[in-house]
Amino acid sequence: MSTSLLKKMRCLHILWLALMLNACVAPLLLMSPQGQLMWALLKPLVGLDPNDVGLFEQPLIKNRMQELLGKNYDTTLSLLKTADKIQQEGPLIYLVSTYTPVPEMAEKAGLVWNSDTNQMAVMLMKGGAPSVFSEQFSNQAQKLVPSWPKELADYTDPQKLQQKALDAGANQVQQQLAVPNAVKAVAKGEVNAVQSAVTEHAVLPATLTEAAAKVATSAMPAVPAEIKSLPVVPEVKKQ
Repeated sequence: MSTSLLKKMRCLHILWLALMLNACVAPLLLMSPQGQLMWALLKPLVGLDPNDVGLFEQPLIKNRMQELLGKNYDTTLSLLKTADKIQQEGPLIYLVSTYTPVPEMAEKAGLVWNSDTNQMAVMLMKGGAPSVFSEQFSNQAQKLVPSWPKELADYTDPQKLQQKALDAGANQVQQQLAVPNAVKAVAKGEVNAVQSAVTEHAVLPATLTEAAAKVATSAMPAVPAEIKSLPVVPEVKKQ
């Protein structure tokens, strides 16, 4: 293989690497300085448990959440701490709670950061209805509508949200109906047990009487059916 051909192949290889590097770096260069810091922080953590990596203690996350949520910060944080991993869907890096430790306050929470817009948004479910908190930037002419991953998008659809509420109500009614039936079943079982006990006690005296009669009969000596007469002694006459 000639030296000129090797040089050409090496140039093509370098050009290909440059194009690949440009494709990866270009979106990052379009981000704001804060967006670049957020990407550098969150991207390596995708797939990890947010509690294990101390995500909620990072100033970039904590400060923005506190400013965004205000008085709802503590409730939202308690729910988000139940999330078991940091997830990514396209440009969205997000967390979703797995259960609620404070059902009287809220049922579900989701935190989303959009790498395309550097917008942080939070969805908090209270009483089956979503409350949305989203950052807005002063340099934007119109309100920035947050984007949601598929796992949270259903909660922004009124029809799907209504169906979820109907399903939850139906499950609650079924549970309430199941309790009286269970109580009736237990009560019926207790009545049957009492009836069985009464029957046993009612039969027991007759059984004992029969047994006692048998014992008394076996203990008495046998009486012969016929008693034979004693032999007659002959009378001896005096001389």
